[in-house]
Amino acid sequence: MRRAFREAKLDGLRLAFTDCLGPCSEANVVFLYAHGRPTWLRRINTVEDFEALLAWAAEVAAGGPASLPEPLAARAFAWTGGGPGPHPPIEG
Repeated sequence: MRRAFREAKLDGLRLAFTDCLGPCSEANVVFLYAHGRPTWLRRINTVEDFEALLAWAAEVAAGGPASLPEPLAARAFAWTGGGPGPHPPIEG
């Protein structure tokens, strides 16, 4: 993931890895804050998921549309911290 992020050359965006970002039961959780808006994504567990995330982040960073494409939209959730995490969990 680090290499793919580096190769995407997404200036102004930062990628950090942690043991648990929010609801650990939905790992890998990604948080992106862009244009004053938080976006939480869960179960970004495949290369294809991460590549879709990078492509969308590049569009957002370039001022493009903020709406999530599929399959990322199916992985989005709202979370403000605490508790068991998003409900209901997605399959897979």
